[in-house]
Amino acid sequence: GKFCFFNTVREGDCVTYASEDDTDRQLWVQAIYRATGQTHKPVAPSQPAAQRISSTQMHKMAGEADKAKRAGLEEFLHADPCQCDHVALFRRLQLLTLDYRLNDPYTSLGWFSPGQVFVLDEYCARYGVRGCQRHVFYMEDLLNAADKGFMIDPTLIHYSFAFCASHVHGNRPDGIGTVLYDERVRFEDVKRRLKELLMRQITEFRYYFPFGRPEGALKGTLSLLERVLMKDIVTPVDADEVRKVVRSCLEEAARLNYSRIADFSNIEEIVQSDVPTEKKLESIVHLAEMCIEVLQQNEEHHSEAFAWFSDLLVEHAEIFWAKFAVDMLTVLENQPPDVWDSFPLFQLLNDYLRSDGEPCGDLKSCCTLLYSTLLY
Repeated sequence: GKFCFFNTVREGDCVTYASEDDTDRQLWVQAIYRATGQTHKPVAPSQPAAQRISSTQMHKMAGEADKAKRAGLEEFLHADPCQCDHVALFRRLQLLTLDYRLNDPYTSLGWFSPGQVFVLDEYCARYGVRGCQRHVFYMEDLLNAADKGFMIDPTLIHYSFAFCASHVHGNRPDGIGTVLYDERVRFEDVKRRLKELLMRQITEFRYYFPFGRPEGALKGTLSLLERVLMKDIVTPVDADEVRKVVRSCLEEAARLNYSRIADFSNIEEIVQSDVPTEKKLESIVHLAEMCIEVLQQNEEHHSEAFAWFSDLLVEHAEIFWAKFAVDMLTVLENQPPDVWDSFPLFQLLNDYLRSDGEPCGDLKSCCTLLYSTLLY
């Protein structure tokens, strides 16, 4: 490389030249001076630039060097890149970046900022971190964050999952054909954990996606579940298998949703207590109002995401009402046969069943058997 430099300025543009030594630089300066007819002859500085640094600047530079030494950066600055475990270092860098991003005041859903992506891309390009390793580490960190309660965009996981699945099955998404044993093992573990997370989110869809937020997240979760259930990246998963998993989740969701509402209303405690029948009827009416509100919210905010499984959502509602009917029968059995105190409950359920477009056969049959004697 060159060791001596000089600058020329023309109409505001500054050009820096380099020469082998100081003598060569002086010859070039004199030649340019004669050729351009300068008024004043350029003179080289009398002392090196390093000696012209002020004492304040020297003290500041020394302080920064000491700070870097105390932080442990000096060891990394002088380390041989070939002797470093760049895969482990990259994973640490990516994890710390994700932790910082998730603690932003604005919800990121796990997405990196453009500047963070640039740094991670540059590290992978410089030190040869494989694409599958990068994405499988990313998914592991995202799943850990989801287990801690952070909301992660399913589309983001879908991108990384599709990349790793393509790589593991030999499609070379980044031009690398070899598949490491560690990559395959980690991918299978991530696939298992991801399936469990998705099933849990679908089961508790009212709590993971309240009022349909984030927008499109539930639909993306169902799409990702279908991708995870695929045996490879070519053969589509059987529709019956997807429906079986979704049906299982929605059946459990009906039981879970009702149990939480029942616990909130303390209906079990009230039914088993010695409170007056009027108090029990008020509690069951209040419980019915909450059940109706929950199912109306499901229809308003989540039915679009379950458009391909609308019949399963109907089954979900029927199981939900079947759980309610058990508590309702327990309360009404203790009611005298010749009173009309329970008629407001009948009117509430009848109005709902008439306005609701979905069939609830068990609830209708139950109401018909209970109130037919009173009505006729």
